[in-house]
Amino acid sequence: MEGSEIAKRDHQRNKSEIVKLVKEMFTLNKWGDEEYRVKLQKLVIKDEELVADVIRKIKLEKGSE
Repeated sequence: MEGSEIAKRDHQRNKSEIVKLVKEMFTLNKWGDEEYRVKLQKLVIKDEELVADVIRKIKLEKGSE
């Protein structure tokens, strides 16, 4: 599996974790709860990093960088 495929898979997994956490927040009526806000913020930051990694690896594989 190429680097970009692995990075895409990791990004998809992280997105699933974000959705799971948001669903949990609504189910438990924890929307706005500080603990959940921090968890969600960490996942969003991780997702931004994963997206940048996917883009970088795709460019490397295509020889753009």
